[in-house]
Amino acid sequence: MTRHIVHISTVHSALDGRIFYREAMTLHELGYRVTVCGVHDKDDNIEGIAIRGLKKFPSRIKRLTTSWYRALKVVQSINGDLYQFHDVELLPSAILAKTLLGKRVVFDAHEDTSLFMLKDWLASWLRRPVCAFITRLDSCCARRVDGIVVPTRLLHEKYKRLARRVVTFVNYPAPAFLRERERTWKPFSERQNEIIHLGTLRISRLQFLLSIAKRFLQARPNWSWTFLGMPDAALNWLKRNVPGEIRQRLHAIGKIPHMEVAKRLNQAKIGINYHPLDSRQIRVAIPVKVFEYLSCGLAVITTKVPLLVELVKDCPAVVLTEEHEETYLADLLNLADRKDLSNLSLSARKFGDERFNCRIEAKRLSEFYESIFRDYEKI
Repeated sequence: MTRHIVHISTVHSALDGRIFYREAMTLHELGYRVTVCGVHDKDDNIEGIAIRGLKKFPSRIKRLTTSWYRALKVVQSINGDLYQFHDVELLPSAILAKTLLGKRVVFDAHEDTSLFMLKDWLASWLRRPVCAFITRLDSCCARRVDGIVVPTRLLHEKYKRLARRVVTFVNYPAPAFLRERERTWKPFSERQNEIIHLGTLRISRLQFLLSIAKRFLQARPNWSWTFLGMPDAALNWLKRNVPGEIRQRLHAIGKIPHMEVAKRLNQAKIGINYHPLDSRQIRVAIPVKVFEYLSCGLAVITTKVPLLVELVKDCPAVVLTEEHEETYLADLLNLADRKDLSNLSLSARKFGDERFNCRIEAKRLSEFYESIFRDYEKI
């Protein structure tokens, strides 16, 4: 009998990169029946995966206070073999689905709970107590669900002390992403002199990178810089604070569909990653963008995020730099001026294809599910 796996999120898009393209699609390839319940404008079926469209909440407060109930109603309406919850505010739903409805339940911890200390939308005086409460709730729930899915080795070590089962599913480029890369691939000679930063940015990180970008573009007038996939708050801040001529070569683009990311990266030459190392979150996380940069043939400059360094320290296309602005800028200028940048592009793609395999992650996740099913069959 084909197992039916149901992924539930009231925060993420149904077409979220991790949930839909990495997990759901690779599980479907392995023979599972998969339903994804997430923010989407309608019920749908994409690539054989059922989509249960959920409306986006009108406010964050309403989402935080009522999403658990919405998720529980979804569980009651879909007859699945296992339910995978993806948002911290759905932890109560996961526990209720298991204890009251008798469902097999796992929680996907996309990030460490310490991230709540960095939330711009939380008043600074609220961050510490909210973070402490969420961490306590997370720990209690981890002991009660059937298992925890995590994206990194250090989060695996954290939850191993709390949960009965833990599995790591690293956010490597999805097979669908790599197919789109092939379809839209541009050789280095046809690419623009463009630097790209992909993904969300807190205002403090944006300010640092913006200072770098301005100085770089002044020194290299034949290059452009693009912030891609920015959240609305950062996008609006940049538009207000960066007027004038420089905006002709400094571009800011909001969130775009995951499959369009490969096409945009294929047009550029250098990928940027900057994380200060003063938070616990980044010390247990891996910036996904770096995997996608390399797979699309971009040379990369990044600060020394510990888990990332473990994976890319021997890649010739990666420059590991410091958090200091002067050092970061100098290393970026040197990278842009390198005569072997085209060779670095080929090395980046080769390294990514050889090291980052999403299908292996999916097989590990499948074995994790099957261990849960076997335990229930013994009862």
